[in-house]
Amino acid sequence: MSICLNPDDFTAIAHPGTLRSFFRGSLEEACNQDRMLKFLDLPEEIIGRVFSHLITPPLPWGHSAFRQTLVACTIGRLRLVCRAWADWLYEHHLYRVLSFENASRALAFIDLLGRRSNMLPRAKCQYLEVDYLWTDEDPPQISQLTQNEMIGSVILESLLGIFSDTIITLDLKFVDFFTLPSQTIQAIGRLKNLQNLRLDISQWPSGDSAFMEAHPACFDSLLTAARGLKSLQLALPVSLPRQPDLTAAAGIPAITHLKVDVDCVDPAALLDIAIVLKPSLKSLSLGNCGEIDVKLLLPVFETLNQTLQGLFVTSTSYLTPILSLGFPNLRVLAIHGAFDSNFLRLNWTMFCQLSIEAFAITYVKMKNSPEYFTLDMFSPLLKEWIFMKAPPGYSPPPIYLNACEARHVKCISVGHEEVSLIM
Repeated sequence: MSICLNPDDFTAIAHPGTLRSFFRGSLEEACNQDRMLKFLDLPEEIIGRVFSHLITPPLPWGHSAFRQTLVACTIGRLRLVCRAWADWLYEHHLYRVLSFENASRALAFIDLLGRRSNMLPRAKCQYLEVDYLWTDEDPPQISQLTQNEMIGSVILESLLGIFSDTIITLDLKFVDFFTLPSQTIQAIGRLKNLQNLRLDISQWPSGDSAFMEAHPACFDSLLTAARGLKSLQLALPVSLPRQPDLTAAAGIPAITHLKVDVDCVDPAALLDIAIVLKPSLKSLSLGNCGEIDVKLLLPVFETLNQTLQGLFVTSTSYLTPILSLGFPNLRVLAIHGAFDSNFLRLNWTMFCQLSIEAFAITYVKMKNSPEYFTLDMFSPLLKEWIFMKAPPGYSPPPIYLNACEARHVKCISVGHEEVSLIM
């Protein structure tokens, strides 16, 4: 297998001046030592960007674990080039994203790493997903075989311990309900670089209808332990144990983004969380609203409307009751679901009062022909119109392109709906 690197390509992955300076110094050093300059002699940052370009899958969206399957296939082929490449890719890319959904596979992986020589490069995981998680002391009333395949707290703690200094995103999916023992919460608290926490219900329920509800103190302890959190995603029932106020935020990490599946979290519990996170929260993303009455969420918006910089919803219908509140600091508005251009026309006055700089919609979600579309519906501060989850080569409808060009607004297509990349 051969890899051909064109020198012109490096201008896209590093500053030309930096490269010229490096190559000049490295060539002089290589000549003095009478040796040939090798690819892995490049700076770590440049090597990482070259390999990242080589292993990036053609489809940028989708679940991280799915993308990692494609990445792992490419890495496997690249590791065959030589031992140096094999070691470098093992350490930096091979296990960057890990997903476990049964105990036997997780235990086999832990055993594999345990038998690896300490003299060899150490694996690094930045995104850890653990599904089929049961951490309650009492097992569900199901078959022993099924119980044995559930991932318990001991296995989870082992995985957290192995990657305690590399995990950035922790994605936990619980069977039936959320709970964590205190020692597991402490293990999460020892994750030095944890920034993103996602809590969800497993896709495989136990079938035992007698499961317990989440204890409020558990969620509170978890937030207090995870001091470096920046992003929190909730898709299961949780609650706080006290009537919160702004003083309660003293022990809570400075979370800037909150994403909630509204059909899973009680509006009252969501309000408590919003109050606690208000001092640091910059963006709120609401998904899976289902049949919920958006008026139940008004207290949440009334709490955050003066500080929110980004708002992400699944439908324009959820915006109607809240636009009159006024969002003086709102800069980014995104609609992940059905987009009705008539909504902008009918709410023209209120939209003009918002200081929106970026407006994003999912590219396939236009409910009807945008015959009433005009950028005059937005403030003069509008800088970007973004089409999310767009396939490669996607071109927005001419009416959008023309309107953006006339107002000197960037019309952008991206292959994701990641809030952190839009903000």
